Amino acid sequence: MIARTSRFGLAHLQNLSWTEPDFSPDLEMRMRRIAISLAALLTCSISFTPAEADPITLKFSQFLGPTSFFQVDVVEPWAKELEAKTNGKVKVEILDGTSPLGKVTEQAGNVKDGKVDIALGLRGAEGDRFPGTSVIELPFVVPDALSGSKALWGLYKDGTLADEYKDYKLLALFVHNPGLIHTKDKRVVNLADIKGLRLRAPNATIATALKYVGAEPVVLQVNDVMPAVKDGRVDGIVTNWGNPLPGFNDYMKFHTETKFYTSVFFIVMNKEKYAALPADIRAGIDSISGDVWVAKFGPYWDKWDKPVRDGANAPGHEVVVPDAATMAAWRAGLKPVADQYLDQLAAKGFPKAHAAYDALMTTLK
Repeated sequence: MIARTSRFGLAHLQNLSWTEPDFSPDLEMRMRRIAISLAALLTCSISFTPAEADPITLKFSQFLGPTSFFQVDVVEPWAKELEAKTNGKVKVEILDGTSPLGKVTEQAGNVKDGKVDIALGLRGAEGDRFPGTSVIELPFVVPDALSGSKALWGLYKDGTLADEYKDYKLLALFVHNPGLIHTKDKRVVNLADIKGLRLRAPNATIATALKYVGAEPVVLQVNDVMPAVKDGRVDGIVTNWGNPLPGFNDYMKFHTETKFYTSVFFIVMNKEKYAALPADIRAGIDSISGDVWVAKFGPYWDKWDKPVRDGANAPGHEVVVPDAATMAAWRAGLKPVADQYLDQLAAKGFPKAHAAYDALMTTLK
């Protein structure tokens, strides 16, 4: 059986012939053409796949700390909203007061110089910058942050303050709820009670008013206030409830609710940077700035005021609320200061000073 199978296998193999594969030049050429075509298709598919562009980075600075209300409630939410509206085309890099670019005296200057793209700053800390805007800081103009901020923004929109911000893209102007007089040891009720007191003033506008009535104003920016209190260089502080001063209620025991003044804050953007952005990104910025942003600061300040105001209810504190007749005497006593200040502004290049003041008083009465 085995022998028969072997002879059959040999005979069968002898009848088989081997066919060589066809490696003719024509087939090789066809294969080469197919390979080239596939490579070309692959190259085209890669070249026409759109590359994802890197996001545009905007630097936004503010002068308080990384956990401050300006950072947490204003800058960070706005940045996130802009990033969402632009579908990630914009990334906002936030710089706070601990940054070399976070000095309170340099926010607008840094924007103009292109060191940052956007900044939230304090007008009174910027020297002679934006002088016409200071009319709203005069005594007894602003009743609350919301109406004051809207009225100030209205002066910009109607052109009264337009020249002051011609070098910037202005995103918002706002004010805080009226500031009052806080003292360590002396109870202040009448205007005459502040005579001789060394009072921290937030800006030159209020320093002028304090000096007129016999106080000794000391202009100090936010980081310098509490050291001056602790060192005994001031007897009290002119400021609002919603302030970022550490240990404020530990030292200030009398709080006289005069609705004495307000301070102006600005949010400005580098004009050239804004103009160079794509149209859809400019539209995104505009949609969350201006009127809609300004309107948020009334509720913001009410929220920010509450912790410090509540702290003044503790034992050892007194919130002094002068009656209507006493407040009328305060207003009458400080009215000449407003007139003199407005005359000075007009002489120094803001001819609309009196008209702007009158418009505010009419709007806010």
